[in-house]
Amino acid sequence: MTKEGRRRVHVTLGGDPESARSVEDLAAAGLEVEERLDAIGVVTGWADDETLERLRSIDGVTVEAERGVQLPPPDAPVQ
Repeated sequence: MTKEGRRRVHVTLGGDPESARSVEDLAAAGLEVEERLDAIGVVTGWADDETLERLRSIDGVTVEAERGVQLPPPDAPVQ
């Protein structure tokens, strides 16, 4: 988690990707909408764990929380 205890979220909209209503539903559920990618039916934003559960209960959307990856330093031994 970053941004004040929230994590970045990617939401795929089902049906009509240009549906303004779906984006309104996401915002009403607590998603801080950052970007709308209407051409591919994806909305990105920020949400805490409680908001993630509300988002996942909305019909016709798939919600994925972004995960962080930690790479070892360049001089670390190969594992």
